[in-house]
Amino acid sequence: MATTNRISFRMPWIAVALAFVVSLFTVVNAADSDTLDLGAMMQPLSDAGIYREADYHTWCPNIVRGGDGRFYIIYSRWPKKTGDPGWLTDSEIAVAVADKPEGPYRHLQVLLKGAGPGHWDELMAHNPKLYVFGGKYYLYYISSRPGPTRGHIRDSQRIGVAVSDSIFGPYRRCERSLVEPAAPIYNVAVNPAVTATPDGGYLMIVKGDLLPKKPTERVGQRVQAVALADSPLGPFRLLPDPAIADIDTEDAAVWHDRKRGRFYAVFHAHTYIGLITSEDGLHWRRARHYEVTKKEIPRTDGTVLQPSRLERPDVYFENGKPRMFCAGAKVGRDYFCVLVSLGTK
Repeated sequence: MATTNRISFRMPWIAVALAFVVSLFTVVNAADSDTLDLGAMMQPLSDAGIYREADYHTWCPNIVRGGDGRFYIIYSRWPKKTGDPGWLTDSEIAVAVADKPEGPYRHLQVLLKGAGPGHWDELMAHNPKLYVFGGKYYLYYISSRPGPTRGHIRDSQRIGVAVSDSIFGPYRRCERSLVEPAAPIYNVAVNPAVTATPDGGYLMIVKGDLLPKKPTERVGQRVQAVALADSPLGPFRLLPDPAIADIDTEDAAVWHDRKRGRFYAVFHAHTYIGLITSEDGLHWRRARHYEVTKKEIPRTDGTVLQPSRLERPDVYFENGKPRMFCAGAKVGRDYFCVLVSLGTK
């Protein structure tokens, strides 16, 4: 009996010790898998990787490979004659094509515009992200409605999705917006980025304001929230814990890295492009190689592109490996797309 008592007394401590070792191994193993270093992979920017149009500002590029083996950038554009603010009321989503992901690209056609009076997405189509889920093309975008002031128009922005059997459309819009502002985001729901999850669901990162405001008030800090759905058409359910809440950020692009067994998202924080990561898609932290790049990109001619704005980052993958970094850049009054090759790392 004494021997039995001693064994029964020690077993919980053995179990606790084993649990601690397993937990420690899990944490270390998870940390060891966070090896993605996009900044070290970035190659010099070539002339072919700059996409601009004579009469339009171009922005928000992301790359999709077509069934024909060619490469397409989905991007937003608005007339230069409308100036900087024109994106909020006059933007449309277009597609350009190239034989190589590095470019050069040439414009093909417009894919989506504002739907017109009577619709939630009346004025424009902007912030495109195109994904292929289940053999169909899902084009996520934002739009706005008329208002008495620019602040009212800004705060009317919501997320939508349009679906097609082809990159080129026609795209069938949903009648209602896909995400409405609710805690932990307020005023707007914009900058959608979506990825399929290992369990068969869908995860979206969406931007909104940290605090409620009146349309006449200045925009405060923005945050990146996480939303989940069982279908790429939603409904998406906002989670209470944001992916980023401690600094002002925009334009997240999210994906699941099968090789590393984790999620990643790139975003811009005004002075740099950053990278966050999560093992479960719910709890996010800064990645080991957090800062991808400052607002400067070396060029193949030996000069350095130093835009006043470097935003809307995205990453194109081939065979599960990062192949291209995409972003919108502004130099002077010119908005244009940049597409940078990524080497192995």
